[in-house]
Amino acid sequence: MLFEEESVSIMSEGSGLNEFDMEQVIITDSYYVNALEKDLNYILSLDVDRLLAGYQAVSDGKDPKNTSGIHLYGGWEGGWSLLRGHTLGHYLTAMAQAFKQTRKNDPSRNAQIKQKLDYAISQLKKFQDKSKNGYLFASFEVHFDIIEGKATGDNWVPWYTMHKLIAGLVDVYRYEGNATALSVAERLGDWAYKRTSAWDRSLQTKVLNVEYGGMNDCLYELYKYSRNPNHLAAAHKFDEDSLFTAIGSGRNVLENLHANTQIPKFVGALNRYRTLGGSESFYLNAAAQFFATVVRDHTYVTGGNSENERFRAPLKLDATRNNINNESCNTYNMLKLARELFKVTGDVKYADYYENAFINEVMSAINPETGMTTYFKPMGTGYFKLFGTETNSFWCCTGSGMENYTKLNDSLYFYSGNDLYVNMYISSELNWIGKNFSLTQNSDIPQSEKAVFTINTAPGSAVTIKFRVPSWIAEGKNITIKINNTVFYGVKKDGYVDISRVFRSGDQIELNLPMEIKASRLPDNKQAVAFQYGPVVLSAGLGTEKMVSASHMASAKATIPDGVMIKDYILIKDTSVDAWIAGLKNNLVQKPGKFEFTLRNTDEDNRLKFTPHYKRYTDRYGIYFILSAIDSPEFQESIKNSKNAAKKLEATIDEVQVTNDQHELVHNLQGNSSGGSFGGYNYRHVHGTADGQGWFSYDMSVNPSVTNYISAKYYSGDAGRTFNVFVDNRLLVQETIQAKTPTGFYDVRYQIPKDWLNGKSKITVKFSNRGNSYVGGVFDTLSILKDYNSNASLKSITVNGTEAGLSEDSYKSYVNRDVEYADLKFTPERSHALVYVNNILIDDTAVRRVTLTSDTTVFELKVVAEDGNTKTYTLSIIKA
Repeated sequence: MLFEEESVSIMSEGSGLNEFDMEQVIITDSYYVNALEKDLNYILSLDVDRLLAGYQAVSDGKDPKNTSGIHLYGGWEGGWSLLRGHTLGHYLTAMAQAFKQTRKNDPSRNAQIKQKLDYAISQLKKFQDKSKNGYLFASFEVHFDIIEGKATGDNWVPWYTMHKLIAGLVDVYRYEGNATALSVAERLGDWAYKRTSAWDRSLQTKVLNVEYGGMNDCLYELYKYSRNPNHLAAAHKFDEDSLFTAIGSGRNVLENLHANTQIPKFVGALNRYRTLGGSESFYLNAAAQFFATVVRDHTYVTGGNSENERFRAPLKLDATRNNINNESCNTYNMLKLARELFKVTGDVKYADYYENAFINEVMSAINPETGMTTYFKPMGTGYFKLFGTETNSFWCCTGSGMENYTKLNDSLYFYSGNDLYVNMYISSELNWIGKNFSLTQNSDIPQSEKAVFTINTAPGSAVTIKFRVPSWIAEGKNITIKINNTVFYGVKKDGYVDISRVFRSGDQIELNLPMEIKASRLPDNKQAVAFQYGPVVLSAGLGTEKMVSASHMASAKATIPDGVMIKDYILIKDTSVDAWIAGLKNNLVQKPGKFEFTLRNTDEDNRLKFTPHYKRYTDRYGIYFILSAIDSPEFQESIKNSKNAAKKLEATIDEVQVTNDQHELVHNLQGNSSGGSFGGYNYRHVHGTADGQGWFSYDMSVNPSVTNYISAKYYSGDAGRTFNVFVDNRLLVQETIQAKTPTGFYDVRYQIPKDWLNGKSKITVKFSNRGNSYVGGVFDTLSILKDYNSNASLKSITVNGTEAGLSEDSYKSYVNRDVEYADLKFTPERSHALVYVNNILIDDTAVRRVTLTSDTTVFELKVVAEDGNTKTYTLSIIKA
């Protein structure tokens, strides 16, 4: 599908915006200061030798899985993981940034940071010096041979980890000035050049099909310091021009692609432009188009994106809200992209995005008590933030999290010539050394609408301060300005208000930034609504019951266990959803003296309390709620979708996300298949082969104590394809795909004979040729499920708080003759069963008020069990 192309405006030649050295900006807001402190405490607590252990083992020719003496950290750094070593690169960058943060104000800790950094670099040099070709890594070089097809064995994403290492080394040189770090990086650049220069187009494509991080980005960055043309040539090998061409032409080809694989590619594309200049505008355009596509088609209100690490169908955001949204690394990289696009173009939209994602994603991802960070940030209502552990959760997002909170001050202010850009309203100090100009910002937004800037020193010549006009300013209102208590009218230009004058020490600029409550609606469900106030996304707390996690690939995810009731909708009273939102300032109201908002004219008035989401870390929450009139089709559909998802989650023993690299690695994908994307789903299949030897398989967990099913999704358009499904090389079924559903896709379940599972915790599920037909495709997820429950019984019905009597399938309740209505509560035996009242699907977790219009009011009830079994009842309410 073609989208309107993003126009890219470039600042005049040579005039791009400049960042301030981090030593020149200090954040003083206590919440941000605490985040920095917690991060510093954490990274300083880490044992450098444990982070280096894999590198040391490889340099000594030993198996890094079994390092002796010094033990690897757990999680992704553990011996089982071919991602070991990735954290060190993040650590080097975080520590180098921390060196800058502490250089002036904390000499003792600054010396500690320098000592640790210099030790790490000296050790890396020692390990590299043992190598004849400059190779330095935490797994053997054969790892790179395997993904090139030159060897066989276990593999993951070695270039991804190499990117982290080279980037970290370059950052140590950039921020701390350690020349050895640069020389180690240069030798790695030479090694990368030698390997990549042997790639032909076919091999390059093969390698770039495996996640490689931002290898182009780090090599362009290395080239800026080394000026070695070989490093530039190596960087070019990681520029995926076919992808850049597609995105640059305005086509969204991102559906079902691994999100954090794609974003760094475009950070690197932009760095190519920044490194080589205007002749490379193709890469600038690709980066700008990519950014616009992601923000427009794949981004939630917080600025985060992705579901289960992937971009899903464009604009299908409500459909993919769950407990595995918004991988934190994605925002880390999107902010890199936004920041550099802003520096090149000066376009305020990048600054607007940066502020939103910075506050509502980055600051939302840290536990302010422990300093630990999140992998996912659920957009599904009722989940919670799950934070890593200090020594066993070395996820990718743990590494990028280390970096995030040591650079909180790097994008508040920018400059060009005599222009100072103020992009964010956070209490801070700026010392513009080149201009002898310094100021202090005191801001408490959004608690207050006021931001005050005090000039501490001034150069005696004119300076233009450009204050960003945020996209969240109240509709129909403007920023107002006072200078030394006198009203001042700045010049509005390109999203900024400019104040140009010869400032003097002691001058005070007071800005008033009017705010209002705003609603954000999802494109695929206008009833799914989130709320913002100023720059802050709001969420409502939903309790702390059973906040337990479950494993997810090599990380973890939040859950809603059976029995935990989450109400994810808000019923609007006496008006339509559109009219209620139009009157939002009267329907979501701030409590006097508190930064807390409560609802009006809904069924949740005064119960739900909306507060800044980025400060929430102890409870379940809702950002998006479904706004609905009671019994509307949309409301009933949301109930059904929620219950169906919950029942499948409860029944799932194991699942593999088809073509998800990490999922398939954990599940030991084998065979000669290929993958793709169609109709909103990823698929895996095998082309028909003349010898009938096409197949693929996964190792999957089973539970022999229950009935186990293999659940697969097929496409009706593949009708006629025939193939076999095996369990541990025993033929389970001879499958032929059918043309079953109007929508094209359908699900099947194959029961696994119980005696095939005796004594087993895992099986191998294999799809293979029957004749020369295609195998599959198998779409979306392949699951091992237990039986859905068949219980279609009601547990109870209460009428005005009193339990109704049951005789066979008929309930009766008696009320006083003068009662005009009744409050009904229907409770099924199984929480995932569907309850219908007079053919209307209801929310059985809520009380339902009905009007009693006659002496006897009869209700027809139907309960549909998880497996589709049904049972009917009647309820008679009798006035007596």
